[in-house]
Amino acid sequence: MGGYFPELSERFGAFAETARDLEVCVIGHARPDGDCVGSQIGAQAILSALGVKSFTVNADQVPAPLRYLEGSDEIRIVEPDALGDSALFYVDCADEARVGPKTSIALQDRRRLGNVDHHITNTNFAEANFVDAGASATCEILAGIALDLDLPLEASVAQALYTGILTDTGRFGFAATSSRVFKLCSALLDCGASPQDAAENLYENMTLARLKLLERFLSSLTYECDGKVCVGELKQRDFVETGTSYQDTEGFVDYARSVSDVSVGVLLEERKSTTKGSLRAKRRDIRVDQVAAQFGGGGHACAAATSSDLSLPELRAGLLEALAERTS
Repeated sequence: MGGYFPELSERFGAFAETARDLEVCVIGHARPDGDCVGSQIGAQAILSALGVKSFTVNADQVPAPLRYLEGSDEIRIVEPDALGDSALFYVDCADEARVGPKTSIALQDRRRLGNVDHHITNTNFAEANFVDAGASATCEILAGIALDLDLPLEASVAQALYTGILTDTGRFGFAATSSRVFKLCSALLDCGASPQDAAENLYENMTLARLKLLERFLSSLTYECDGKVCVGELKQRDFVETGTSYQDTEGFVDYARSVSDVSVGVLLEERKSTTKGSLRAKRRDIRVDQVAAQFGGGGHACAAATSSDLSLPELRAGLLEALAERTS
């Protein structure tokens, strides 16, 4: 056995032996991103290699840039009544509610078999929890487990795992990017992953409508908290008038974070009945996960989000009050 995640890998192998008589439903978080989709594809392949039958579901559709991944078309919209007796295997979810409010309620009586995740706020809610808050991505953990267990990785699966790592490390620029990340990605490339395919599909394939939405977000940016926080917002009408969806805001908050001398970037999105807040920090000690937790959210020390019943102005005021204390 290799040494990427030796303790988790050993336990995962033992876990799979106990799950071979079950049908497993691999479920990811609502509004899936690269790490979520990559983890679902990767987890299904790993479980299959270990003799466990599984299928993949999600509360929301796979975003267009990620549909280039082989296997993404097999992730179907969850229908609780159609899941049979399957047990739930969560990926990239800090808690069971991350699958979406309606979905989590509908699935609350189901067996929570497993949980693979890298969020610092993970509650270890499943029977078997494979959590490493030091990992950059859930795909990093799954790639490490596959390689530690010497499992075969097809090129398409390696591509999915590489994509998840690429997106959750901010193209290898976030603080959680370690030497282990690069060693794992090198191994994934040896298995057939293509950095060029990932870059072209994720970052060089933007629609004009999404660019117009980005234009509106950028025009809304303001300095707050003595210039340490940069905030941008999108109203419901911005999505309607540009013909875009909520999925089209993926990565927008990084523009606010990238402003010189700013410590935290914030994206606020007005939804039909809620307000979404995304936070990205340049320093771990700011702990934006704890800020988001004050409003029912969570995440990582440097990347977190919340979905609140508060209005956009109310959530904005609350987040800025909390961030002012941490960036002063």
